[in-house]
Amino acid sequence: MWRVRPAGGADPIDVGTSARDLVDAGACVECHADITAEWAKSRHALAWTNGIFQREFQAAPKQWCINCHAPMPVQQAELAGADHPLADQGVNCATCHVRAGKIVAAARGATSPHDTIVDASFGTPAYCADCHQFTFPVLAFKDGAVERMTDHPMQDTVASYGRGPFAGGADGCLMCHGSKTNHAFAGGHDPGMIGAAITVAWCRTDAAIAVTLTNAAAGHNVPTGDIHRHLNLRVWRSSAPEAMFEAFLGRRFKPADDGGKVTTWDSSIPPGGIQRHVVPIADLGEADDPDEPINLEFNYVYIPDEFPHPDRVPTEPSSMSLVKWRMPAAEIPACPPD
Repeated sequence: MWRVRPAGGADPIDVGTSARDLVDAGACVECHADITAEWAKSRHALAWTNGIFQREFQAAPKQWCINCHAPMPVQQAELAGADHPLADQGVNCATCHVRAGKIVAAARGATSPHDTIVDASFGTPAYCADCHQFTFPVLAFKDGAVERMTDHPMQDTVASYGRGPFAGGADGCLMCHGSKTNHAFAGGHDPGMIGAAITVAWCRTDAAIAVTLTNAAAGHNVPTGDIHRHLNLRVWRSSAPEAMFEAFLGRRFKPADDGGKVTTWDSSIPPGGIQRHVVPIADLGEADDPDEPINLEFNYVYIPDEFPHPDRVPTEPSSMSLVKWRMPAAEIPACPPD
């Protein structure tokens, strides 16, 4: 099989060569210009250089992290120096397409010049699991390596896809996140993807505001991915911020006896799942003006602190506003009868 390491980054990805024409994405441009251009704008290309990752990595620089963000040994060998152009390519073409010094693909193109390993499992969800499905490590190191992994999932994206309604589809993860010819792999940082996946609706009764959140299109739980990612739902009056209603959608963890972590809270929304939050209007504080608007905001947050200290701000946005509504309660649509 194409995968030559356990899932989850316990080891680097050994592609079996350091030849630049196979390990450098720049060498792919001549024949695959469009695909390389799409990849260059993807989160895969930013895996090592993106500010959110680097902020976390600088605080806890673990080899285990490098094994998914600059995964090839030839990339990791550069990191001791000041310049590391190959590592800065993050998850590049070779990370997925080269093993044992050969190109790997589900099928060999009729005119391909490459010595190719044909593997039907290439591009399936099992392929994505190599970095998108793994358990917590026990961060005790021996000779620079993680000694062992726990049994508790840290990223559970592929498994939650397998439990969902789209499991077994012919295109797997690529049904939403790309294709064999599209390497942009849009996901949790793409407003269009998130906006299509989650629907938000609110309505009012005589005494309350009801907010309904639906995972309408994602094939896995939302939010998913990194342990810090979460969604915040807030409802409030501007004149009474201390009475704000807030709901946290995501996961929380605590240390486990084996040195890893276990989940203590999971309010992410499974595929097709619905969450309904009923907010009594009286709980939002008294309004001097009966027509004072009620605010609703729904944000996707990528890091632990939604409002980081200025000297620790990542080089890219730490959160994304999905919905911002503001209107008097009387103008919010009435809830349909039960």
